[in-house]
Amino acid sequence: MAAELGDDWCDVTADRAEDCDLDHLALAAELSTEVHPAHPFFGTALEVIAHRLTNDDVLCRHRATPSRYSILHLTWSHREEIGGCPTIDADGEWRHIIAYENAVDAALSGAALSGEGRKPEQGPTGQPREEAPRRPS
Repeated sequence: MAAELGDDWCDVTADRAEDCDLDHLALAAELSTEVHPAHPFFGTALEVIAHRLTNDDVLCRHRATPSRYSILHLTWSHREEIGGCPTIDADGEWRHIIAYENAVDAALSGAALSGEGRKPEQGPTGQPREEAPRRPS
């Protein structure tokens, strides 16, 4: 599945890719640590199925609703987060995840042409959301 997202993703369910040196077991552990009682996904059974190679995004499948996927941005603080962290960058059916990734690719392509380099932020519905400060990862 992660192959549909592009070369920037590593499928944690497959054999380890040559270009990935991340401990895949640590992804689920960090997600579980960061999601706090006020987070929308607190108590939700999430399965990490892929991670982005160039930043701290993880792709998760919702175990109770296998047709639902989410991309979350981990902070790697190794502690329970506060506020909106870990952020939910995309959420919905597989087609919503693909649409989000296509929008990211288009924005990055356009940004490269204009000299900018920002990834568009989207909330749980896939709609653009207001800027929220992010901690350096």
